[in-house]
Amino acid sequence: MRERELVIVGGGPAGLAAAVSAAENGVKDILLLERDQYLGGILNQCIHTGFGLHHFKEELTGPEYAERFIRQIMGLKGVEVSLKSFVVSLNRNKELAYLKPGASESVKARALIMATGCRERTREMVHIAGTRPSGIYPAGLAQKMINIEGWLPGRGVVIIGSGDIGLIMARRFTLEGARVGGHRDTKRKPRPGAQCGAMPGGF
Repeated sequence: MRERELVIVGGGPAGLAAAVSAAENGVKDILLLERDQYLGGILNQCIHTGFGLHHFKEELTGPEYAERFIRQIMGLKGVEVSLKSFVVSLNRNKELAYLKPGASESVKARALIMATGCRERTREMVHIAGTRPSGIYPAGLAQKMINIEGWLPGRGVVIIGSGDIGLIMARRFTLEGARVGGHRDTKRKPRPGAQCGAMPGGF
């Protein structure tokens, strides 16, 4: 079993930043595992601007922000990126087994960073009634459908929640020609800036 100085599980924004920082601080053998076919994680489906203001002093889209880190990663010595690599086991000795196309690999890490991000709550977790309600999507899934898969989930939309992602998706659906017929929230007053007129291409 090969030993690596540092193994990072997850190639999203946290994993990319960790790899860059580790390399810049003297770590010379880094393995970065990402289960998707691309680095960048959630950033790849966040095509709106608002990223990079603090780190790069520029307003970037999610993919642009990820690309800055990916270019840094590719320019560093000692960083190996393994895409389509899914970790299936990990023990207390920091020994990992992972699957990648056509192979099963094992590695022992001297240091390990778990940068696996988060998952959206399922329909059951947010208490949507019914056994198989059609046409109800978590915001992140709808965002992925439109921005990555190129598929519009519907032409008439009602959005629940006035947080950032709800407003972003209302705008995104509107730009794609869908009719946002309502925006609902449990709060009596919308968040500041959440009024329809505050959104470009308002709904």
